[in-house]
Amino acid sequence: MSSLAAQLAQNASLNAALLVDRSRRKSAESYLFTGREADQHDLESIHALGVNGLLQLALLNPALRKYEDQLFSEYAKATDRTLLPLEVNAELDAGIATFLALLGPYVMEAPTGRVLEWLVRRFRINEFNIEAVLSLFLPYHESPHFTKMLSILHI
Repeated sequence: MSSLAAQLAQNASLNAALLVDRSRRKSAESYLFTGREADQHDLESIHALGVNGLLQLALLNPALRKYEDQLFSEYAKATDRTLLPLEVNAELDAGIATFLALLGPYVMEAPTGRVLEWLVRRFRINEFNIEAVLSLFLPYHESPHFTKMLSILHI
């Protein structure tokens, strides 16, 4: 097998679960919605939901706008983190971690849920950023928000 074929096979295996026929795969993981509801929302609508949440939160904390290009832009919408080079993925992880830290005071606010839904669905923070997500939610361990996020974390 050629080097290119090996690379393609490796990348394909990272996304195999996402590429399976919708009727045979499990429901989308979601922070806001049940599995069936989550499947009814395409990435475009989840992106709009996340951007709306970000704009509302930016009124409370303008520092959050710094992450708009990296996490909420059209480029971000088309990003598949499993295909990114390691160094780009490391930058993404760092950006997500600092962004989540800024969200701390606003976890109980509705716009935060919309932002988190976008991050779960596009960047799979419930799989790849578990430590940062737990750091965000641990102070809210007695809330239903913690329970919901814990239910979708890949621990």
